[in-house]
Amino acid sequence: MFEPITTFSTFYVRGFRAPGTYMQGRGVLNYLGRLVRRFGKKALVLSDSDVKRIVGDVIERSLKNYGIDYVYVIFNRECSWEEINRVTKIALENNVDMVVGVGGGKTLDTAKAVAIPNELAAIMVPTIASTDAPTSAISVVYTEPYPGEFLEVLNHYKNPDMVVVDTEVIAGAPARFLAAGMGDAASHYWEIRSLFQANKPGHVFMDYEKMKGVEPLKSFDLPLHIAKLLWEILQKHGVAAMQAAKLKSVTPSLDLVVYANTLLSGLAFENGGTGFAHAIGNSLSVLEKKMKPVQYHGEMVSFGTLVEILTEGTLEQAVEYIKWAHSVGLPVTFEELGLREVTDEDLRKVVEKLKTTTEYLRLPYEIPEEQMIALMKVANEVGKKYGQLYPRASL
Repeated sequence: MFEPITTFSTFYVRGFRAPGTYMQGRGVLNYLGRLVRRFGKKALVLSDSDVKRIVGDVIERSLKNYGIDYVYVIFNRECSWEEINRVTKIALENNVDMVVGVGGGKTLDTAKAVAIPNELAAIMVPTIASTDAPTSAISVVYTEPYPGEFLEVLNHYKNPDMVVVDTEVIAGAPARFLAAGMGDAASHYWEIRSLFQANKPGHVFMDYEKMKGVEPLKSFDLPLHIAKLLWEILQKHGVAAMQAAKLKSVTPSLDLVVYANTLLSGLAFENGGTGFAHAIGNSLSVLEKKMKPVQYHGEMVSFGTLVEILTEGTLEQAVEYIKWAHSVGLPVTFEELGLREVTDEDLRKVVEKLKTTTEYLRLPYEIPEEQMIALMKVANEVGKKYGQLYPRASL
């Protein structure tokens, strides 16, 4: 297993980035209008119809109470170029000062892709804690129609101006979202260990051109410590947080896991980088049409993490991960990913997509195509064997 270095052995230009302001607490969404009025007087609010039904009244009332004019746009489910261009046109035609993204990762990524390139304030209001999208300066773009295949990653020149996380809203969402967020967050502990040891860069760049990063910067050791902290939180509080989520209750454990899934995970991955677990997780999207049900990002990454542990670590570490993942309801096998039959051709498609990702280029080791296919098969078998000893918690 890679042992992370604790001091810098070589001098490089290093970078760190973070959102302008992060706020988390029960009922904080009631103050949204007060919080965003520093950015201007008119907002575009972007959410899907389900999210509008759940929190739309609170948002609209808060904006009105603080004199913020707004146009409410319904999100069409996929963060695609078609949707980014559609919402951008509405934002510019209405001369808004800010874009308020409300919902899950795809909604927030779209809001960032509309706001930041057009020099509008970007305010993220996650209603689920399933990804670290709210804090990052990254938008993951997919093809249409939903569910689309992974297309590319946009690197914006700045992070969101503000992130507002209402834990009461998060607790009211299906518990599966919280578990998916833990799957996404937990991967960073393993990824950043190997990336930092190999002195690989994160997602911070010297410059940005056409929403692509130019000259990636080396990482400080802070993301490594953040990743370690978030993994400790998930191990200690994950099960209790899931119990709270199932009861739709805000507890200290749920609060800590939301903090780990959102802020800590975002700071860790963006500054420390994403590796093999995300390369696999993102590339599994090519099989999404075969998945029944369709899996969330963090669920696919959960399987990718098991593959990475078996690549870099020991069987004992893989078994410990399986035990934890199943305790919070995360998948570790093809079948648990909703894939009843997986062929070598399917896995070859995953590998072909994987080889186009930035994570693949960042890997601190070389893995032949056939070996990657074999590793996924081994992970599936190990997941099945030890998953029987530690049954998966129901969601």
